Amino acid sequence: MLLDTSVVIEVLRHIKTSKEFKLIQRRIGEEELYVFVVQLAELSDWCFANDVPVRERVEEVKKLANIIPLDEDICLEGSRIKNERRKKGFRSFGLVDGFLLAAARSVGERLLTFDRDFAEEQDCLVLP
Repeated sequence: MLLDTSVVIEVLRHIKTSKEFKLIQRRIGEEELYVFVVQLAELSDWCFANDVPVRERVEEVKKLANIIPLDEDICLEGSRIKNERRKKGFRSFGLVDGFLLAAARSVGERLLTFDRDFAEEQDCLVLP
């Protein structure tokens, strides 16, 4: 399962006994976890904005999940997905969102997210 950056941040922000952490843990179960390499930049950006140690958080994520590298197929498929979602009315669906879904699909995984822009995609689990 590929974890959206919003999910990664929630996992890192909350203690394991919190309701937020437990909600995510129930969805993850025993699945193998993935993040897309571009998400390390998103996580780093969040860390800088919130005065959180960047390297420490990135290392935690690397221990938690497999990193999917950026390649040409993900670039092309991600842009196709972005344009399809925009045509369906999801105006804030961005190119990075398209990359995330393309990356998840490239390894045969689902995407776990809090982002409603992924609604109606069969291989996306949108958390409340």
